[in-house]
Amino acid sequence: MTCLCLTRNRRKWLPTAIQCFLEQTYTPRELLILADGEDVRDLVPNDDRIRYVHIEEGHQIGDKRNFGCDLAQGSVIAHWDDDDFSAPDRLADQIGRMVDSGKAVTGYNQMRFTDGAKWWLYSGTGNWALGTSLCYRKDWWSGFKFPSTHIGEDMFFVTGAAQVKQLTWAEAGDLMYATIHPGNTSPRTMDRRYQAL
Repeated sequence: MTCLCLTRNRRKWLPTAIQCFLEQTYTPRELLILADGEDVRDLVPNDDRIRYVHIEEGHQIGDKRNFGCDLAQGSVIAHWDDDDFSAPDRLADQIGRMVDSGKAVTGYNQMRFTDGAKWWLYSGTGNWALGTSLCYRKDWWSGFKFPSTHIGEDMFFVTGAAQVKQLTWAEAGDLMYATIHPGNTSPRTMDRRYQAL
C-alpha cells in the first residue's frame, strides 16, 4: 500500500498528514511524499516507511500524480493530500471495501469539510467519489492514467472507473475530512452539494 502525498509550499499542513499516516492500522504501507516548490524534507521523520522525492516546479497535477504512481512500491495507491485528515482506520476501511466488492477503485462520496471555524457536509451522487479520498489498484491506474491537467484530473479518473463499473464508494463518516483554505489547488464553491453543519 502506497499513500501518495503531493505537496507544494504546504509546510503548515504536511506534519498532520504525516502523523495521520503513522497512526494508520493497515500494514504494510509506505508514504511517498512528492514535493515541488519549497524543500520540506526537514519535516519528514526518519522512518523507513516514508520516502521523500523533490521535483522541479512547473508540472501539471495530473502529471505529478502519474509520476508518483509510477514510483509507488505498493500494489494499491491511496491519495494522501497534505491538507486533509485521515483517521487511523481509513486505509483498512478502503482496502476492505475493495476486497469485498472486487472493484479496482474506491473513495468517499460524502465527507465533511472545514475552514477551521465552520463545517459543511459534502454529499455527492451515487457512482461518484471525491478525488482526495481515492484508493485504487496500481495495475488499474497503469491502464487509466490521470490526464495532464492541473485541476479536475481526478474527475476524469473517477468517471472512467464508474463507466466500466470498477468504482465502489461509501460515506466517510469520521474516517476522513478535508480542509478549505486560501491555498487549495481547486477552490471550493459551496453549492447545493454542501450542507452547513
